[in-house]
Amino acid sequence: MMVDTWFGAEDARTLGFLHVPDDGVARGGVVICPPLGYDHALGYRGMRYFAQQLEAAGVAAIRFDYLGEGDASGATASPNSQERWLTTIENAVAYLHESGVERVVVLGLRSGALLAVRAMDRLRDVAALVLWDPDLSGRRFVRRQRSLYELTVGATPQSADDAVALISLTLHSSTAAWVEGLEVTAGGLSSVGVETLVLGRRADDASAASRRIAQSDAAGVDYRVIDGQEEWLEAPGALAILPQDSIRTIIQWVGERLPVAGGPVLPAITAETLVGTSADGVPIVERIRRVGPNELFAIETVLGDQPTEEERGMIVLQPGAAEHRVGPGRFQVDAARELAAQGFRAIRFDRRITGDSTEVRPGEPSLVFAEEWVDDADDLIAGLATDSPLVLAGLCAGGWVSARVTERHTARLTVLMSPNYFKTTSLKPGGYTRLTETHRDHTPLIDRVKGALREHVPGWLWRMLAGLQLFHDPAVLLEAPSRNRRSTVAILLTPEDVENFAGHRGPDAVARLRVHGADIRVTTYPFGDHSLFGEEVRAAMRRDLLALAESTVPQVAGPALAERRPA
Repeated sequence: MMVDTWFGAEDARTLGFLHVPDDGVARGGVVICPPLGYDHALGYRGMRYFAQQLEAAGVAAIRFDYLGEGDASGATASPNSQERWLTTIENAVAYLHESGVERVVVLGLRSGALLAVRAMDRLRDVAALVLWDPDLSGRRFVRRQRSLYELTVGATPQSADDAVALISLTLHSSTAAWVEGLEVTAGGLSSVGVETLVLGRRADDASAASRRIAQSDAAGVDYRVIDGQEEWLEAPGALAILPQDSIRTIIQWVGERLPVAGGPVLPAITAETLVGTSADGVPIVERIRRVGPNELFAIETVLGDQPTEEERGMIVLQPGAAEHRVGPGRFQVDAARELAAQGFRAIRFDRRITGDSTEVRPGEPSLVFAEEWVDDADDLIAGLATDSPLVLAGLCAGGWVSARVTERHTARLTVLMSPNYFKTTSLKPGGYTRLTETHRDHTPLIDRVKGALREHVPGWLWRMLAGLQLFHDPAVLLEAPSRNRRSTVAILLTPEDVENFAGHRGPDAVARLRVHGADIRVTTYPFGDHSLFGEEVRAAMRRDLLALAESTVPQVAGPALAERRPA
């Protein structure tokens, strides 16, 4: 079973998921230190699967976000981020001990291994250490992430003199320098004082750093080569393959270092925590929720003393295809807390087969652009809705879902960020994966033909073919959210999305809908990437999202719930 809880000091709590064997008895426990940045999003479901397998083996496990990152409290890119990261690891170890787990193993994945090794200096009562596909050099980690940023996003923003922009992560310059100084060496591991398992990629086996660890005779250090990490952590989210062999290796090694008999696990559970204050000093709190028939995992961000009937509106935030509820660079988290300060109730959640709503099963189909994702959003809104206005906002596929949900719930405001799919026909579960695989190798003939015809098809034929779902016409997707004359639809486009939107005659679609009275607003940015990996475009879109909510949703409560649920 999995326990959702906040843990740590009252003024600095992080979100954790404690996995406990079904009988409530554990032989020991594993603290899973996640990677930093986008590696955390890519590895999220794999880490949950690993925790599930530990649970099945009679071992407790805890997954978490570092303070200032993910769903945890605190601001990112702070000059003391490194201290808060290490404190989070300490708190996770302490939480397992306080729950009754006596023997604790610390595991670090990728850059999390650098933090796990550094944290060992301040940890007590740790039985063993596991470094899973570790980054052995902080300098190489930062250099690689900077290169990926430049390839994906472009040059670092000129205004960020005290920040280092990485993929889906921003570090204060002093923190980046601290990370660059981290290194895992054979000598350092021998001084840790506990048995250590190092699982390195075959591709890294020839590197000098890996070779020194593999060939060292340091007592208690077991170096092994593993495969399958690239297919998990370097593949698009829809194509990722879980590294089951590596997981079995880790669980066997850990199990051999734990007692046969276990003890009861009795965790303290905290469902609500303080995450900040509004401009006038009102507490902002976040609550863990399970909603609907599928018990979707959700986090509700509100003003602490605001009754539900007095909230300004409910806003549902949805990430792109590959991410769970946090979104790129914790976009959803920061937006939720800023919206709560304005009086909104902000909801971020995981659809099925994403994040923490459902157990992980190898080979499970992606629900990107699938009707099941729309159903989940519908269930969430129905389970949480009040009489206040509804706002829907989503990135890429999350924007598509937001528009589709308005077929069932009328929204005061619908915000589509970086939209690129404009059909209303959904894909079957796993369909997006197959589509991605097909386009990865070559462009199908039908797509090449449609691309050649796109500029030459007359408007009347274009609209007819789009109505048959043969062409992408933004008017088809925008019709439902703009149907109500009291509703506003906003489209936020990065340069890549501007080109795609224009290629599918988006400006013409907007003009046609406006003629019929639709309030559609289009904002374009001269910078940024489609996935919002860059901090500059994330900040700009977040500002615009808040401004749109402020301008379109009045301070006074909106229409009754019955008016918001069209037949």
